[in-house]
Amino acid sequence: MIIHVRVREGVDDDIAAWYGTQVEKSDAVRQAIRAHMQLQHTDTLEAMVRQVVACELARLPDVVAVAVREALAGYQLTPAQERESGPEDPELAARLDAQLDDLFGE
Repeated sequence: MIIHVRVREGVDDDIAAWYGTQVEKSDAVRQAIRAHMQLQHTDTLEAMVRQVVACELARLPDVVAVAVREALAGYQLTPAQERESGPEDPELAARLDAQLDDLFGE
């Protein structure tokens, strides 16, 4: 197959200059066309992957919510039995008070 290309003077001067420097002109043109095709394919594929990932990320909160609901559906918590509170441990209470004072700056 033979492909003819017309280069327009004043418009495609950069192409004409590049072509003029090529030793193996047909091979250089084939390589340039393949490189361009690869770039187009890569850009298209990359854009498609970006779009798919964006759609999946947008769905993520709903997917997680459903998974959590399903996981918790059969989970039953047994309420703790009420107990009478015993005497407060003074050492533990003092440490807790000190930590709360440090936390709240009192």
